[in-house]
Amino acid sequence: MADDLNISDMAAIRGRLGPLNDELHQVMLDVDAAPIFLFSTETPRLVEVRDKAVTALDRWAIEVPDVVAGIFDRLMDVFQTPSVSESLLVAVTWATQSKLSIDLFENPSSDSRVFAAAPNLVPLLDESGLVTVTDLDARPWGLHTGNYAFQYHQLLRRGYSSNIHYELIGTVLRLAKQHDLIARFALDDRRLRYKDEYQEWEEKDFWYGRSLADEDLDNLSAVGETFYGDRDGGTSWLHPYAGLSVRWTADGPLKGVEIEEFMPPPKPGNEWVFARYLHAIRDTETKAFVHCDGAVKAFAGAGYPTSQQGFRTRGKGDRYRKLFRIDGQFPVASWSEVACSWFRGNRLILEYFETAK
Repeated sequence: MADDLNISDMAAIRGRLGPLNDELHQVMLDVDAAPIFLFSTETPRLVEVRDKAVTALDRWAIEVPDVVAGIFDRLMDVFQTPSVSESLLVAVTWATQSKLSIDLFENPSSDSRVFAAAPNLVPLLDESGLVTVTDLDARPWGLHTGNYAFQYHQLLRRGYSSNIHYELIGTVLRLAKQHDLIARFALDDRRLRYKDEYQEWEEKDFWYGRSLADEDLDNLSAVGETFYGDRDGGTSWLHPYAGLSVRWTADGPLKGVEIEEFMPPPKPGNEWVFARYLHAIRDTETKAFVHCDGAVKAFAGAGYPTSQQGFRTRGKGDRYRKLFRIDGQFPVASWSEVACSWFRGNRLILEYFETAK
């Protein structure tokens, strides 16, 4: 939808807002306010800067009414409300927050807003930028420490931009408690949210595949890659995934599995393609999984493969960001639950567990 907004119009609104534009964007990130809920969220921090922004746009409409009216008329119907200033503000925040920056793949800095506010978390950071949350007050919607309720990484959101993927996070936290595992997550070090701003939003959906048979998992000769293709090539907006690769390897008594989405060719002008990836290790002697982690790969759009054959040589990606990890011994049912939660929305993961039974 953001691609359908007039670029010059959005630039004009940002220019009129000046520093208020960046201030509003930052507060919306902090309090987790989506543009669509900009005028229904009443968090004090947001209300203060939002009202200033509306006042600035009201003045603009008085000074140059024809210019502002023209911008309003060019907005899509979904953005047009009885208030011209509120309509412009929702549209410009939508255009800003709907675009994912490649900077999201950077590991956090110890002096970022979050880690400067909670230096006790810095020693818990690993080399992949994950925080060990074992023994912390980690909840599916946020990590509570001190006066803060920190948010998980942007790429741990549904569709990378909606609400936090609390089913996945809740599943990992529950399994870590049940099986005495070490759990790690990536935090969004741009967002500084206080405990009194913490909210939980539920969007019920259930993704779960059958567990695989232990005898097949522990067969060291049962290796290789299986590719599941979407009949529509990922062209349906309901299922924008062209395929799913599942590759098993063996190294001594350990078996590894890598699962990755194959995305459809990017639209013209799209600089990056994001794809979810999962890696796990199975110990065939103890007959248990001992490791699982999930990440997102970013591929330059111009070089992303357009065929299944090209997908086989895709590599690690141009950018890579690990987002969660669990270590310890846990059963196959737990691993399949994590895998299906991570690839929520991609029905091909369910097809894999059904056919591999």
